[in-house]
Amino acid sequence: MSGMHHKSAMPDIQLSRLEEVGIVQEQRKGLVLMTVGRVLLWMDFILLAFVYVGLRSGSRMWLWWVLGEGLLGMIFLEIGAHKRGSITR
Repeated sequence: MSGMHHKSAMPDIQLSRLEEVGIVQEQRKGLVLMTVGRVLLWMDFILLAFVYVGLRSGSRMWLWWVLGEGLLGMIFLEIGAHKRGSITR
């Protein structure tokens, strides 16, 4: 690895304008994904009332809906945190 140059080896070097714009866009995408994930999870809390009623009436539709939406929200949060956190590394 003596011939390889690591990006973090010289932190004093200024980034070019294109690199800065790319970093900001990735960070923005990460923040948007995290926001969408949070909204989905908050909607799940509202829909939890329907899970109980649906299970009492014999329907599992709301249960699967809430589980699917919760999983999707968690995935969006994780992807967004990864996109946003990879910039600081």
